[in-house]
Amino acid sequence: MTVPESGRPTRPRLKPRTFLIAGLVLLFTIYSGRQVGFTITTFWEVWSNPLWEKFWPVPWEWVLDRHNVINPLIETFQIAIISTLIGCGLALPISFIISPLTTPNKPTYLVAKGIMNVVRAVPDLFWAKLLVTAVGIGAFAGSWALSIFSLAVMVKLFSETVDSADPRPLEAARAAGGRHTPAVRTGVLPTVFPSYVAYSLYVFELNIRASIVLGLVGAGGIGRVVEAQRQYFRFDRVLGILLIIFVIVIVIEQISVALRKRLV
Repeated sequence: MTVPESGRPTRPRLKPRTFLIAGLVLLFTIYSGRQVGFTITTFWEVWSNPLWEKFWPVPWEWVLDRHNVINPLIETFQIAIISTLIGCGLALPISFIISPLTTPNKPTYLVAKGIMNVVRAVPDLFWAKLLVTAVGIGAFAGSWALSIFSLAVMVKLFSETVDSADPRPLEAARAAGGRHTPAVRTGVLPTVFPSYVAYSLYVFELNIRASIVLGLVGAGGIGRVVEAQRQYFRFDRVLGILLIIFVIVIVIEQISVALRKRLV
């Protein structure tokens, strides 16, 4: 049985405006590349630089030495764990304050929302630089910088989850005469807590990566070792450290994804 021509769906045609927009985007991309010096020629020159030969062979004896790499990696984990606990712990009550569904009152909501917008607008590297200047080089500065970063990310993610929560249990708790905090604890928290745990795992995963970067500015962890070896032009050691970091990040990411799937 053949479908009549009139019954067949017609293939959607691209409008001339689509081609115009695509052309403008392409032209702007080429222009931007030229402005920043990113061309095919410069790209090839970078990859053909003799400097890449210094990345090989990897001195695994040095890389796998406990004092050289393993201990700083453990410090990186410690920074990530502490900052995740502090940031996510503070984010739990703050997220309920800046959510229109559970905020205690309008002035508190506006003040808390404004403060968190400012905190979130400041990059984590700036916090690390500021704290390194204030308290000195080391893991303490990195822990607090990542705690602020964790707080900003967690509040953004979790407050949106609270916003989308079912309001009926909260309304029922209030109708039964419950005060604000007990009503939120019994009417909203049980429904959003699995998402809170899942987001905390995600933030921990982010903190592992971020703590490596913050170490480059003196905030402790394995990043400080990477920066030191780079300054000594020991790129073979840098490559070995980066390979270990790559494997660890992939393993943590897979574990985190599996746990989040079970929770949400």
